Amino acid sequence: MPTERFAAHPIAIWSADALLAERDLSLFQKVLLSTDGTVTELLSLYCGRPIRARKVAQSFAVGTAPRLLAAAPHERILQRTIVLGSGSGDELLFADSRFVFDRFSTAIQHDLLHTELPIGLLWRRERLETHREIVDRRSETCDAVADLLGVAHDATLYSRTYVIFHQHRPLGVITEKFSAAALR
Repeated sequence: MPTERFAAHPIAIWSADALLAERDLSLFQKVLLSTDGTVTELLSLYCGRPIRARKVAQSFAVGTAPRLLAAAPHERILQRTIVLGSGSGDELLFADSRFVFDRFSTAIQHDLLHTELPIGLLWRRERLETHREIVDRRSETCDAVADLLGVAHDATLYSRTYVIFHQHRPLGVITEKFSAAALR
């Protein structure tokens, strides 16, 4: 799912039950790894300040969709990488996304391309009903993500990957990562 640049080195993979028993995680970190909602508002509440999305990279690809998206070879896949933070240098969360672009409304397509708004806000504005299915939770290391979050290369990162469905069709797959030292 993540692009080659953001490929990680897994340390541990957690089931939902194993996540409950994991002692190294704070309660809020467990919430982030298990929520089936968007995390921007949760981060804002936890930090006590607004959270901004900063677009790091964005490009289109055809014929490279993860199997989870059930996309035809001709469908355009929007690859989008963002970092969530307060805008004052404290980067909190990395998100690497793959969206089947033409399954979105024209309004969402426009905003994905021309704004840095978080995808959850775009769905809420359009009142798009979605279902998220978490397909992976793990701890890992990743130099490129560590650089974006401003942590050491050997820092443990926690991640979750989930598929977003609308009307029983996958819209996208998102992998979110944050530092083990953050959000305690």
